[in-house]
Amino acid sequence: MTNMYYLKLQNNEISTMSSLVFMNLPSLQYLHLENNKIQLLKSNTFVNMTNLYYIYLSGNNISHIEEHAFGNLTSLSTLSLTSNPLNCNCSIYPFWSWLIERATIGTTAVFVKVLVLSKMYGDGTLVIALCLDTLGKCIPDNCPCFNGGKCVTSGSGQMCDCIGHWTGEFCQDNVCRGH
Repeated sequence: MTNMYYLKLQNNEISTMSSLVFMNLPSLQYLHLENNKIQLLKSNTFVNMTNLYYIYLSGNNISHIEEHAFGNLTSLSTLSLTSNPLNCNCSIYPFWSWLIERATIGTTAVFVKVLVLSKMYGDGTLVIALCLDTLGKCIPDNCPCFNGGKCVTSGSGQMCDCIGHWTGEFCQDNVCRGH
Protein backbone atom coordinates (compact mmCIF):
# COMPACT_ATOMS: atom_id res chain seq x y z
CA MET A 1 0.00 0.00 0.00
CA THR A 2 3.01 2.32 -0.10
CA ASN A 3 2.04 3.36 -3.67
CA MET A 4 -1.51 4.48 -2.86
CA TYR A 5 -2.24 8.00 -4.12
CA TYR A 6 -5.96 8.40 -3.36
CA LEU A 7 -7.83 7.25 -0.29
CA LYS A 8 -11.56 7.92 -0.14
CA LEU A 9 -13.16 7.10 3.21
CA GLN A 10 -15.99 9.62 3.22
CA ASN A 11 -19.47 8.72 4.52
CA ASN A 12 -18.26 5.70 6.52
CA GLU A 13 -19.28 6.72 10.07
CA ILE A 14 -15.63 6.73 11.18
CA SER A 15 -15.57 8.15 14.71
CA THR A 16 -11.93 7.77 15.79
CA MET A 17 -8.51 7.71 14.18
CA SER A 18 -5.44 6.64 16.09
CA SER A 19 -2.11 8.39 15.95
CA LEU A 20 0.11 7.23 13.10
CA VAL A 21 -2.90 5.70 11.30
CA PHE A 22 -1.65 6.83 7.87
CA MET A 23 2.06 6.38 8.57
CA ASN A 24 2.56 3.58 6.04
CA LEU A 25 1.07 5.58 3.16
CA PRO A 26 3.99 7.86 2.20
CA SER A 27 2.79 8.31 -1.41
CA LEU A 28 -0.73 9.40 -0.50
CA GLN A 29 -1.72 12.68 -2.19
CA TYR A 30 -5.50 12.91 -1.65
CA LEU A 31 -7.27 11.95 1.56
CA HIS A 32 -11.06 12.17 1.74
CA LEU A 33 -12.59 11.77 5.21
CA GLU A 34 -15.65 13.99 4.76
CA ASN A 35 -18.99 13.34 6.43
CA ASN A 36 -17.87 10.91 9.10
CA LYS A 37 -18.19 11.21 12.88
CA ILE A 38 -14.61 12.15 13.75
CA GLN A 39 -14.48 14.28 16.92
CA LEU A 40 -10.75 14.58 17.63
CA LEU A 41 -7.57 14.75 15.58
CA LYS A 42 -4.85 13.21 17.74
CA SER A 43 -1.16 14.11 17.75
CA ASN A 44 0.73 12.55 14.83
CA THR A 45 -2.41 11.55 12.94
CA PHE A 46 -0.90 12.83 9.70
CA VAL A 47 2.79 11.99 10.04
CA ASN A 48 5.23 10.80 7.34
CA MET A 49 2.94 12.17 4.63
CA THR A 50 5.22 14.54 2.73
CA ASN A 51 3.38 13.96 -0.57
CA LEU A 52 -0.08 14.75 0.78
CA TYR A 53 -1.65 17.67 -1.11
CA TYR A 54 -5.29 17.56 -0.02
CA ILE A 55 -7.02 16.61 3.23
CA TYR A 56 -10.80 16.81 3.26
CA LEU A 57 -12.32 16.61 6.76
CA SER A 58 -15.51 18.62 6.20
CA GLY A 59 -18.77 17.58 7.81
CA ASN A 60 -17.39 15.72 10.81
CA ASN A 61 -17.76 16.53 14.53
CA ILE A 62 -14.18 17.73 15.04
CA SER A 63 -14.06 20.00 18.06
CA HIS A 64 -10.41 19.57 19.08
CA ILE A 65 -7.14 19.25 17.18
CA GLU A 66 -4.22 18.08 19.32
CA GLU A 67 -0.80 19.66 18.97
CA HIS A 68 1.26 18.05 16.19
CA ALA A 69 -1.80 16.43 14.59
CA PHE A 70 -0.68 17.61 11.16
CA GLY A 71 3.08 17.52 11.63
CA ASN A 72 5.32 18.55 8.76
CA LEU A 73 3.04 18.35 5.73
CA THR A 74 5.37 20.08 3.29
CA SER A 75 3.21 19.56 0.18
CA LEU A 76 -0.20 20.36 1.65
CA SER A 77 -2.20 22.86 -0.41
CA THR A 78 -5.76 22.31 0.84
CA LEU A 79 -7.05 21.47 4.29
CA SER A 80 -10.83 21.54 4.46
CA LEU A 81 -12.39 21.58 7.92
CA THR A 82 -15.68 23.30 7.11
CA SER A 83 -18.81 22.28 9.01
CA ASN A 84 -16.92 21.15 12.11
CA PRO A 85 -17.64 22.56 15.60
CA LEU A 86 -14.03 23.55 16.38
CA ASN A 87 -13.58 24.90 19.90
CA CYS A 88 -12.50 28.50 19.60
CA ASN A 89 -10.64 28.72 22.89
CA CYS A 90 -7.05 28.18 23.94
CA SER A 91 -7.20 24.55 22.85
CA ILE A 92 -7.04 25.77 19.23
CA TYR A 93 -3.81 27.73 19.83
CA PRO A 94 -1.38 24.98 18.68
CA PHE A 95 -3.37 24.46 15.47
CA TRP A 96 -3.60 28.22 14.89
CA SER A 97 0.16 28.51 15.43
CA TRP A 98 0.75 25.72 12.95
CA LEU A 99 -1.40 27.51 10.33
CA ILE A 100 0.35 30.83 10.89
CA GLU A 101 3.77 29.18 10.69
CA ARG A 102 2.88 27.58 7.35
CA ALA A 103 1.65 30.90 5.98
CA THR A 104 4.90 32.69 6.82
CA ILE A 105 7.28 30.12 5.33
CA GLY A 106 5.80 30.53 1.86
CA THR A 107 4.05 27.22 1.59
CA THR A 108 1.24 26.92 -0.95
CA ALA A 109 -1.13 25.93 1.85
CA VAL A 110 -3.80 28.60 1.64
CA PHE A 111 -6.24 27.21 4.22
CA VAL A 112 -9.09 29.32 2.93
CA LYS A 113 -11.50 26.56 3.83
CA VAL A 114 -10.64 26.33 7.53
CA LEU A 115 -13.50 27.72 9.60
CA VAL A 116 -14.22 28.02 13.30
CA LEU A 117 -17.85 27.23 13.96
CA SER A 118 -18.46 27.69 17.65
CA LYS A 119 -20.43 29.80 20.08
CA MET A 120 -17.80 32.52 20.18
CA TYR A 121 -17.17 32.60 16.45
CA GLY A 122 -20.43 31.17 15.12
CA ASP A 123 -20.15 33.48 12.12
CA GLY A 124 -17.60 31.16 10.47
CA THR A 125 -14.45 33.13 11.28
CA LEU A 126 -11.37 31.77 9.56
CA VAL A 127 -9.00 30.15 12.06
CA ILE A 128 -6.05 31.86 10.42
CA ALA A 129 -7.85 35.21 10.81
CA LEU A 130 -7.94 34.93 14.60
CA CYS A 131 -5.52 37.60 15.69
CA LEU A 132 -2.89 37.42 18.37
CA ASP A 133 -5.05 39.74 20.49
CA THR A 134 -7.67 36.99 20.66
CA LEU A 135 -5.23 34.18 21.41
CA GLY A 136 -2.51 36.13 23.24
CA LYS A 137 -3.70 34.86 26.62
CA CYS A 138 -3.04 31.32 25.34
CA ILE A 139 0.69 31.75 24.76
CA PRO A 140 2.56 29.62 27.33
CA ASP A 141 5.09 32.42 28.00
CA ASN A 142 2.21 34.57 29.22
CA CYS A 143 1.56 32.30 32.20
CA PRO A 144 3.88 33.15 35.11
CA CYS A 145 3.40 30.44 37.76
CA PHE A 146 5.39 30.60 40.96
CA ASN A 147 6.49 28.04 43.56
CA GLY A 148 6.61 25.06 41.23
CA GLY A 149 3.18 25.66 39.68
CA LYS A 150 2.67 24.48 36.13
CA CYS A 151 0.83 26.29 33.32
CA VAL A 152 -2.08 24.34 31.88
CA THR A 153 -4.43 25.28 29.07
CA SER A 154 -8.09 25.69 29.84
CA GLY A 155 -10.93 26.96 27.72
CA SER A 156 -10.45 30.48 29.05
CA GLY A 157 -6.67 30.62 28.67
CA GLN A 158 -3.60 29.52 30.58
CA MET A 159 -3.91 28.94 34.29
CA CYS A 160 -1.61 27.74 37.03
CA ASP A 161 -1.89 24.25 38.47
CA CYS A 162 -0.45 24.75 41.95
CA ILE A 163 1.31 22.09 44.01
CA GLY A 164 1.71 21.46 47.72
CA HIS A 165 0.46 24.21 49.99
CA TRP A 166 0.52 26.92 47.28
CA THR A 167 -2.67 28.47 45.92
CA GLY A 168 -3.85 31.62 44.17
CA GLU A 169 -3.98 32.69 40.55
CA PHE A 170 -0.19 32.37 40.17
CA CYS A 171 0.48 29.94 43.06
CA GLN A 172 1.70 32.88 45.13
CA ASP A 173 -0.33 32.28 48.30
CA ASN A 174 0.78 29.89 51.02
CA VAL A 175 -2.26 28.18 52.58
CA CYS A 176 -0.18 27.43 55.68
CA ARG A 177 0.55 31.11 56.30
CA GLY A 178 -1.13 32.28 59.48
CA HIS A 179 -1.72 28.76 60.86
